[in-house]
Formats: sequence, C-alpha cells, structure tokens
Amino acid sequence: MSLAGGDYLLHSYQREVAGRHALVFIEGDGRPWRAGGRVVSPDPTPARPQALIWMGQTSGPALYLGRPCYGVQAAPGCDPLLWTYGRYSTAVVDSMVLGLGDWLDQHPDIETITLVGYSGGGVLALLLGERDLPVTQVITLSSPVDTDIWSDHHRYGRLFASLNPAAIRLWRADRQRYLYFGANDTQVPPPLFIGSAKQIPHAQLHIVPGVGHQCCAPTIWLPQHTP
Repeated sequence: MSLAGGDYLLHSYQREVAGRHALVFIEGDGRPWRAGGRVVSPDPTPARPQALIWMGQTSGPALYLGRPCYGVQAAPGCDPLLWTYGRYSTAVVDSMVLGLGDWLDQHPDIETITLVGYSGGGVLALLLGERDLPVTQVITLSSPVDTDIWSDHHRYGRLFASLNPAAIRLWRADRQRYLYFGANDTQVPPPLFIGSAKQIPHAQLHIVPGVGHQCCAPTIWLPQHTP
C-alpha cells in the first residue's frame, strides 16, 4: 500500500485487525551507500527489512510506515540527499508524519500508537514522537540516539542535512521512551550512547546481553510494553 506523504508516496504495509492501539514500525537506513561508502546507492531499500520481519512476529493492528524513496525506484523527486546526509531531515519527518496521519484517518478506531524504530528508524521514531500524533510510547532498537557521535565513531561525514535527537532540549512529557541496545553491537556500541540516552527525560535504557545490532526481537520488548 502507499500512503500520502506530501511530495512522496510512502511504500508501506499494514495489518488490519480490530483494536484501538497500533504498533507502527519504522525500518532502518538500509543501503544508502555502496562501495564502502564512496558511491551513493541508487536504491536504499534494505535487502532484509528487519522491522517488517519483526512486525510479522506481533499481533494486533500494525503499520510498517515507509520512508520517502524507500521501496520504490526512480520515483519523482527522489533526491539521494533524502537517504544519505538528509535521511533524518525535516522533509523526511514531515512526509512520514503526513503518511501516518493518512493511515490514521483511514483507521478511525485506532486511538493511540507505539512507534517502534530499528537502527536509523529509531532516530526517526524519536523525531516523529515529538510531533502532534497520538503517540503513547516510542521504542528504539539499536538506534544511534546521537547521530554526530555515530558518524564520528565510524569516521563518516556528519549528517549535516538531518535532525539529531541529541539536539532536542525540550521533550514532550506525554509519552514514554524505551531505548534498547544489543550489548555486542559494533555498529551502534552501547557505551557511546549511554550518556546521550540519559539526557532524554524519563527514557528507560535497556542493554540486552548476548546480541548485536539485530537487537531486539519483539519477544524481548513487547511483553513489557503492551497497552
């Protein structure tokens, strides 16, 4: 299905069942670059959509909310900036807010939602969670909550066209945030982000032993966050 995200159609999936609370999954960054980061990828869509796989392991109403220019090739207006340095830009967040609003308009029985973001999708979940949406919880899984720290650690260029959750100074008080990290994650090493995570008011930090960047399956977090 496609959702109306302003200038972009968001390639999305849904599970339509009865319920008043929905899980909204946001995928990771996929493949924005190739050739070791030297060449921009023409299609950032991940070969293995981890968040979509995890959505299939849950029940109840759910949406896999697409990102602009993911899941489509050569779509009009798809500037590579949207999946490289601007992957968490205001334009991307605005589009996803509109797309999610489109879906909620089509499902008036859904009263509240939990945003679940994997890897870079967790960055977007934190940013969407500050918008005027019926969000009660934000759950991030293996997410670099400070994108400058992440870029510097990997010796990448900083995401100059993106928003950084670490720059938010006034967080909304009407939603809960849960940040999960795999203890063995080398892509998003937990020790680098503990300080930034603790700066997010009332956020609960969980470091899961024995797992890497593919942390964390719904069996780990869903039982604790079922409304």
